[in-house]
Amino acid sequence: MAGLDRDREPTIASRSTLGYFVREALRRIWLSKRTSFLAVSMITIALLILGSFLLVAENLEAAIGQWQESSKLTIYLRTGATDDDITALESELASFPAFSTRDFVSRDEALGRFKTHFDELAGVVDELDENPFPSSFEIEVPTAALDSLDFNRRLDRIRDHPAVDDVQFDWEWIARLRRLVHAMSLIGWIVGGILGVAAAFTIANVIRLTMILYREEIDIMRLVGATERIIRGPFLMEGILQGLIGGLAAVGLLWGLFRLAHRLLMAPAGALLWGFLFNTFLPWEKIAILIAGGVLAGLFGSWISVREWTEERATMPAE
Repeated sequence: MAGLDRDREPTIASRSTLGYFVREALRRIWLSKRTSFLAVSMITIALLILGSFLLVAENLEAAIGQWQESSKLTIYLRTGATDDDITALESELASFPAFSTRDFVSRDEALGRFKTHFDELAGVVDELDENPFPSSFEIEVPTAALDSLDFNRRLDRIRDHPAVDDVQFDWEWIARLRRLVHAMSLIGWIVGGILGVAAAFTIANVIRLTMILYREEIDIMRLVGATERIIRGPFLMEGILQGLIGGLAAVGLLWGLFRLAHRLLMAPAGALLWGFLFNTFLPWEKIAILIAGGVLAGLFGSWISVREWTEERATMPAE
């Protein structure tokens, strides 16, 4: 039993020391509210900007995935195309296996679809003298066909066909949009990283100011035999807690802005164009990354300040 008690002593001591670090850090944060608020605000702003980029990129990726699953090739016919031209085009499509699954959409059917999906604009179309929508072929293209060397050649021949007015292929603009999403994520990481470093140095200055304020207390602790770990621990914990508070505040603000944007943009006027940008919030993995980023920035800033303070004290002449 005595051996078990001795094994438990280091654990109890470690918990007691950690509790002391947390209590002291919270006390010092509270006593220096203004400077601590500045440090937390810098962390919050940096992570909020990074989180905003990640949130938009996350929703765009989800939208791209949905669009990619249902992507299709749409061939719009000229208004004055003859029956012979249309028949020749259909024969051309039938000769390529990738174009075998296709539907012909008449002008009336296209008008009906528009009125169904955009009911608020149906009255505008009814005021026109004639149906503005062309006939078209809609083709579900298998993913495997995209790797075929013959696919692009066939597509170019269809574009040049006399019955064809325009060809829209979802995969082309989806690929462009995916590159845009990757660029947006990269910009977010760069901007967030720069602001995160600035926030870390802000925390370093705040911790340094705190150490100056507690200089006499630190000297007394050294005189009574306190270890450097006990002296430095509260300052390091102060930076960690500032980063943690900043990370949690950034996630909370991002969630609030997300809900506000979702409510405003999902209204009929905004859902058409922008609603897909705010369908889902960040997954828990990215939320954890944001909070961990705040903690690391706080730890890095406090570590810089404690190290510089220790080096300066070591080079000072003994009093």
